[in-house]
This record gives sequence, C-alpha cells and structure tokens, in this order.
Amino acid sequence: MNSLACQTRIVNEIIVWDDGSTDDTEKVVRTAEGPVRYFRSENGGKSRALNAALAQARGDLIWICDDDDIVLPHAAETLTGLLRAHPSAGLAGGGYKRFSDDPAGGKRILAGPGYWPDLSEGSMLRHLLEDIFLFQNATLVRRSCYDAVGPFRENLPRSIDYDMIVRLAARFPVAVTEEALFHQRKHDGARGSVASRHAAAQSDAVWKTTDKQVFEGLRDILQPTLFTGMFEAETPDHAARAGRLQRGCVHARRTDWSMALEAFRMAAELLPDMALSPVEKKICHRAMAGKHGITEALTPDMCAALTELAAASPLGAEISAALMRGTAWRLRVALRDRDWSMAATLGRFIARLLSAGGTRRPRQAAGNLSERRDPPLGKLPEQDGQTERAPA
Repeated sequence: MNSLACQTRIVNEIIVWDDGSTDDTEKVVRTAEGPVRYFRSENGGKSRALNAALAQARGDLIWICDDDDIVLPHAAETLTGLLRAHPSAGLAGGGYKRFSDDPAGGKRILAGPGYWPDLSEGSMLRHLLEDIFLFQNATLVRRSCYDAVGPFRENLPRSIDYDMIVRLAARFPVAVTEEALFHQRKHDGARGSVASRHAAAQSDAVWKTTDKQVFEGLRDILQPTLFTGMFEAETPDHAARAGRLQRGCVHARRTDWSMALEAFRMAAELLPDMALSPVEKKICHRAMAGKHGITEALTPDMCAALTELAAASPLGAEISAALMRGTAWRLRVALRDRDWSMAATLGRFIARLLSAGGTRRPRQAAGNLSERRDPPLGKLPEQDGQTERAPA
C-alpha cells in the first residue's frame, strides 16, 4: 500500500481484499492512512477475490496490484496519461523489472523482464497471444471493458491474468509503453492459492499445463476471423492463410500440437500454388520458439503427421521447411550445452522433414502480405460521460 500512497497521481480509492490471510494484514490495513477500504473473506482463490473486489470498486479505471510486488511512483500517472492520449484504447500497459533480495546481505537485485517482445511490428493482440508480457500491476483498464468481457474465471487455479488480458485485447485496443512501471518479485517458495500450491521449481510444468487450460477456454473468442484480421493482403485468401498459420503458431507455443497441426493443414489448402511470404515464414519460425519447448512436436505420432504435411503438397513442404528452420536454433543450443540426446532427437526431426519435403516449392511467387498494427476488434463500450476518476 505504501507504493500506492506515494503515487505522483493521487489514487482516490484503494480496496484491500484479504483472501483469508493468517498474518497481520487486517491490523496493518486498519492503521493505514488514505482512502483504504478493507474486506475479508475465507480463502477462495484470487479470481473470486478479484471479482468480489471489482463489485465494490467505485472508479471508472481499475488498477489491480499484487501485495508482494512494488509499483513505481509514476505508474498511475503514466497509465492514465496513456489512456488520455489514446481515447479509443480500452486499457493501458507498461513494462516491468524483476527483483529478488539477497538472503545473505539483503541487497535488492534488479533484472530485466522475463519476456518482452519486439513491438515494432505486429499487433498487441498477436504478441499477447504468443506470450504474456503485460501484468496487472502495470495495466490500467476502463471499468466498462471489464464489464463487457465478464468476470475473472474462477475455474482456473492460476494464470487468470493471462486469460483476462487476452479477453480484453481481443475486444479493445491496448496502449503500451515499454517504460518499467513496477518491480515484480521473483519467488523461490511455494506459489498459488492454498488449494493449488506448487513449488517454484515446478513452475515450468505448472504454467505449461495452465496455459493449455487458458486457451481451451478462449476457443470461442479466438475465431479464424480474428486471426485473419491481423493481416493485410492483396487477396482475402492470402490474409486467411496467414491467419491460419498464426493460429497454428499460437497453439504450437502452447504445446497444443493437435490444434496447431490442424491449422497448418488448413493453411496449406489456401493458395497452394503461391509461395510463403516473408511474414508467413516468420510466423512458422515463431511457432517453434515458445517458452514451453517443442517436446510434443518431437513425438513419433506428431513427427509422422508433420512429415505427411511436408509430403502432401509443395506448399505443405514449404510450411514444414519453415517450421524446421525455426527449430535450428534449438539444435544449436543443445549442441552448445552438450545435450547430446536432445541434439540427436532434433537432428532426426529436421532430417525427416527435409527428406519428406525435398526441394518442392510452390511455383507462384509470394504475394504482398503485411501485419496490421491495429486489427479490427470489438467496439469500445460507450462511456457514461462521468468525469474520469483516479484508478482503484
């Protein structure tokens, strides 16, 4: 709360929702100065607590902050300034740095963000679908947008912020600054709600499973037309083909290779005589660069399916070749780390795709295709005409 009270832009309302803590949270909050409202409930998970807190919020702008991270003094002013400068945006976000405290001397150690994409090309929605990089402590959302997309999912044990940011970005434009607005604590101990605790060492496997759960729940939102709208081309079919590849890329990065393969197969059916454009090749490369790895793509069944895609048509061969080139850096990393088993597996995978595709390529040159920075999204709900208030 101290970092909220020290903002350069006054915060008019601070809601503290105590989700069944066993420490001195209530005592500390009751003695705090400022516009603080305290609520307590039995531990029911973050989603339930956030939904209850949102129902109590009075402001037009909502700013959700975790209790163990630190927002920087200029964060509220920067975020409200972004929304003021971009009135069509439904939400504003910023960068962050990670920190940990040295257990020996107590010195605070700052590091860069865990992941931050190159925002010079492509839409915010595309970048967010490929991986999360905007977090709630650095995100200010119009209340009307939360009302439009519905409550936080209470059937997700974690990653509720990822689910929500995608739902918001699929409906409303996002204004972003790369400037760091908060410091995110790096945890070494147990994480999650009481009902779903996991050790930090297990995080990779936990996030991998949860990411798949998140995107299973987003299927109704992530329709083919949404992906097609991310691209501008000379013909509708070319934009649709790129959209199918992008959809496959997103599912591949979530390690859902059955959905990814379906999208790649559908892409190979559109304009089969036209070669892939540079933009489409980059999409395929990114499909193999997800943080969760490509173990599922290397299974015998999936390798056989990708081989069939390569052998089915010249365009299928080119898609497989682009996927294969996206795998090459993983082979270099395995060789550098002397992980001979993984290097051998990747080598066999690459060789098999190369052999199946051969040198066949579509005869027609690639058409012009580009990514839209601002793809068509849902309309921002009408504002109620009230004067903008400080974030809650």
